[in-house]
Amino acid sequence: MSTPPPDDPVGVQLIAILDDPEAPEADQLDAAMDLEFHSGPRLEQAIFEILRREDFSSVLAQLCAESLGGIWAREGRIDEAFFPELRGQALREVLAVLGDRAPQLIPEGMQED
Repeated sequence: MSTPPPDDPVGVQLIAILDDPEAPEADQLDAAMDLEFHSGPRLEQAIFEILRREDFSSVLAQLCAESLGGIWAREGRIDEAFFPELRGQALREVLAVLGDRAPQLIPEGMQED
């Protein structure tokens, strides 16, 4: 059995910005948008935590959800355990990205009309 790849160090730095309550909002929003280009299991878990913390509805949550959709589209998979938790604007962001880039990943019955 192979071990998962390590988390991207830049992705880890971006998460640190998002978890820093003293970080300027503009820096946090930029970091959330940049997450899409990085990977790693800890990174994805951190995005889940941020989405939960932001109640899936803030601007930060929307940008994190957009990046999450981008990660899933790039990697050709979704996290089936977390996907059902998505709701509101965060869910719409993920569905929009997947719909544009990897519609085959959208669970049946979740396609937007």
